[in-house]
Amino acid sequence: MTELMTIMPDPDPIPLPAPVFLLKALLVLTFILHLFPMNLLLGGGFIAPLTEWLGRRRQSLYHLKLARSLATTLPIATAFAITLGVAPLLFIQVLYGQLFYTSSILMAWPWLSVVFLMILGYFGVYVYALRREQLGPKAVGIGFVSALLFTLVSFLYTNNLVLMLTPEGWAKLYAESQAGFRLNLGDPTVIPRSLHFLLAAFAVTGLFIVLVGLLNGKAEAAYRSWAVKYGVIWFAAPTLLQFLVGPWFLFSLPAPVRDRFLGGNTLDTTLLLAGILLALVGLALLFLALAARDPRPPALAGIGCVALTIVFMAIVRHRVREAYLAPHFSVEQLPAEPQTAVILLFFAIFIGGLAVVGFMLWKLLTTKITPLPTTPPS
Repeated sequence: MTELMTIMPDPDPIPLPAPVFLLKALLVLTFILHLFPMNLLLGGGFIAPLTEWLGRRRQSLYHLKLARSLATTLPIATAFAITLGVAPLLFIQVLYGQLFYTSSILMAWPWLSVVFLMILGYFGVYVYALRREQLGPKAVGIGFVSALLFTLVSFLYTNNLVLMLTPEGWAKLYAESQAGFRLNLGDPTVIPRSLHFLLAAFAVTGLFIVLVGLLNGKAEAAYRSWAVKYGVIWFAAPTLLQFLVGPWFLFSLPAPVRDRFLGGNTLDTTLLLAGILLALVGLALLFLALAARDPRPPALAGIGCVALTIVFMAIVRHRVREAYLAPHFSVEQLPAEPQTAVILLFFAIFIGGLAVVGFMLWKLLTTKITPLPTTPPS
């Protein structure tokens, strides 16, 4: 423990501007807000070009229409994912700065490459969305490349955020190389954690497709039915795979952390079980929607259950972080000097911003969908 503390930087001497409990709550809340567009970007980035490829190959107007809807949504999802990702990243730096900065230095060059990968991915998303018709089949390839770039960004984030939780391994990594090219591939949780988040992205995009189908009126009942079914498939398959990847991820955690979620801590175990049960209920409701005369009530209820699952899993993720760091560091030990006026101003701007974003999303979702073309493109 003494050796560990000598290589672990001291926290920032500047007191926290708000109580620790409030900063932790805002970290989790802003991360949840970031999760929804981020999942749509990652999952939709693959599903949109794949759906378009199927549409061109099968001459399917339904596939092509849905691909057009997803392609139009991807630049918006990218903007929201990046913008909403700033806040949780800032709260991470406020609460765990000395840990996050050290892990970032250890993998300096891969971490710095995130900026360029995001720029390239964002550019590719716009090319795919705005020039699909002109590029023809080539647009599918551009869409897949952009999706791979954002997946690489996600993988690098996972590397860094796991590395920051394991200060006991920093000295070894630094001794092996001081050039800043290190990743954290030796950690057994990195791969299952990355797959866990990637599968969740496909599942959330499936729910978005269900929602797209439900927003179509009775005049396009056949397309609505097809889109709901297609979305349920994209939700169900990754969700069922999670029952393989999830245990892999859970049992790859260090024993003291894992045991908290397997009965060692009542709150942590309850949170994990609640998230799993809500996902199963959501899955059952979405399958029920396929057989219902009016799919909207069970489908919307299923989407609500999955949204709650995401909330619970985000809290579990934070609890995992605290369990990892418990032997080394506790944010409750940091000094705090709350700045009431600044906090009130933050909440006023935050709530106002959420209201504006909510209005924008409502306008986006209620915009009339372009009618089906009379003939599919070549």
